[in-house]
Amino acid sequence: MPNGFWYASGEYTMDERTAGSAFSKGDVLTLDASSNLSQLNPYALAAGTVFGVAVSDSTNSINGLCGVVIPGPDTLFWSRTTSGVTLITGEESGVSFVAAAPGRYFIDESTSTNMVVVVKGTDAVDQSVESKALVKFKYADSELDLS
Repeated sequence: MPNGFWYASGEYTMDERTAGSAFSKGDVLTLDASSNLSQLNPYALAAGTVFGVAVSDSTNSINGLCGVVIPGPDTLFWSRTTSGVTLITGEESGVSFVAAAPGRYFIDESTSTNMVVVVKGTDAVDQSVESKALVKFKYADSELDLS
């Protein structure tokens, strides 16, 4: 199973930008002060908001640019969960990050970093092979383009 978040369905925008820090495919990204892609620290959300999800490692850039999926309001992603966690469809969930471990980003039951809404939780997804859930990122009203 891929690390971090991986695209499942829904409309999204594809973009390419310069990497401002090292990141891996599936990592949650934000924009730094120079509009370069950087890993988002979910424990310091004041440092930025979700810009997108990396489609490749930063070391695999082409012509110095890295691809990123910019989610729309209905873009869905699969994500790992911590083993034994109960995530109910419709609830908000936190995102955790372990820099030294594979699968860097995963969703958990924390409520201090609510970044996603569970679309299909552990109550609706077979957990026998891998702990996972289907989620979409939360949007602030100011981030939506209703034109």
